[in-house]
Amino acid sequence: MRPAPGGAAWGFQFARHPMDDKALQEAVAQAVERLSDGAPVAASVAGGVVTLTGAVQDEMRRTVIEQELLRLPEVLDVRNHLHVAAPVGDLRTQLRILLETHDVDAGGIVIEEADGALTLSGTATGWFDRDAAERLAWTLPGVASVTNRIVLPPGAVEPDDGSAGLPS
Repeated sequence: MRPAPGGAAWGFQFARHPMDDKALQEAVAQAVERLSDGAPVAASVAGGVVTLTGAVQDEMRRTVIEQELLRLPEVLDVRNHLHVAAPVGDLRTQLRILLETHDVDAGGIVIEEADGALTLSGTATGWFDRDAAERLAWTLPGVASVTNRIVLPPGAVEPDDGSAGLPS
């Protein structure tokens, strides 16, 4: 739970004048305009609770807007109804290009896409390529979710097996 505005949770109060909903609505609108990067995002305020609607380009932007609004002193809660906009172009092709650009060996990786949801499967040459494929997939505009089912070849070193890649 978020601490009460003004420091009351820590036993002291700042002398301040609370904003009314109109002033808070203006502060929220300015923050949303700055953070949304031109995406069609609407925000309404009632009793210190902000409700967001509209579409953003990726999950990161959706989360950043919510977290930054929670930093405003009079915002008590954010109801985030933003959705990730449909992708522009073929996400599979975009991800293949991105993997190649970052020198990820993706020859054995299969990419499936449905409505912005990516599923990665197949076999990666090593842990780095498996992890990088998922991380890079999340960076694409229009990606709403990523499921990583990529497996490693027999004998591949798992990052938490303690061997650090050294023979037994």
